Amino acid sequence: MVVPPDSGHEVDVLLRTGPFHAALRAAVERSGLTLERLRDRLDRRGIHVSLSTLSYWRLGRSRPERADSLRAVQAIETILGLPRHSLEALLGPPRPRGRWVSKQAQPRRYGRMLEPAQSLAETVEALVGPSDGDLRLWSQDDAAEVDVHGALRSVRTRQVLRAVAGHPDRYLAVYCADPGTSPDALGVEALVNCRLGRVRRHPGAPVIAAELLFDHTLRAGRTHLLEYRFTIGETGVPARDYRRAFRYPVGAYVLSVHFTEPRLPVRCYALAQPGTDAPLVHGDELSLTPGRVLHVTARDVQPGVLGIGWDWS
Repeated sequence: MVVPPDSGHEVDVLLRTGPFHAALRAAVERSGLTLERLRDRLDRRGIHVSLSTLSYWRLGRSRPERADSLRAVQAIETILGLPRHSLEALLGPPRPRGRWVSKQAQPRRYGRMLEPAQSLAETVEALVGPSDGDLRLWSQDDAAEVDVHGALRSVRTRQVLRAVAGHPDRYLAVYCADPGTSPDALGVEALVNCRLGRVRRHPGAPVIAAELLFDHTLRAGRTHLLEYRFTIGETGVPARDYRRAFRYPVGAYVLSVHFTEPRLPVRCYALAQPGTDAPLVHGDELSLTPGRVLHVTARDVQPGVLGIGWDWS
């Protein structure tokens, strides 16, 4: 393989300036390895990373955050002959991968809270209408279901919305699945006091956005209760957390996660990011009830992320 004479200089510069995905891409290209060969070398070290995840890291659609992912980055540095911690240092503090957002979030600001940011913006912008920003969440309840393989299969959401301006007649719901999930595997159902309008899936990323239409417009100060559900087709990939991102304050929030035997987590904990620029932190450990359910509650929720994480081993 012929390597461009300036490829080494490009890698050195990107390792100093970033961003992470550009430095990773340049270093892989300089090495002459394909992503398949890089994955195989990681496998031989006992570090298992999917090809789609490596591709997402290289393209900037997601980035390593969990402990096992950071261990993979350290191994990649060794495999590619890079200085120790050179790639890892470009990651900075963790940022949220919150899957859910409210309609009120402006699409060009989603990148501060959710991944993959660009794909999310491309999906949402096509659906944002004149009612955007006229609603706020009074309360919300999310109920997530995890199947026998440990994969997240659905989340049912119950919301009370309050009109703060205009005459809103719809709500925009968004879901971002884990990297590697096919966009075609994502579905949405309107359950109570709403019906489906336009639905958009990103062609190359696991992002779906759906309009939920009301039967009438809301005057300022009026509330509306609705329920909807996002579903995820069978992937076989165990989930490790569920996160909800909030752009505006919410009066009350309840999150529950139901696990299906025999696959049960060994450790569970709360997740929180108090503000758009704060790091995501692990909170108190949570106990799994005999009904195989975890839950967290919060009042007067401020913009940020709340969720539940768990370990399988």
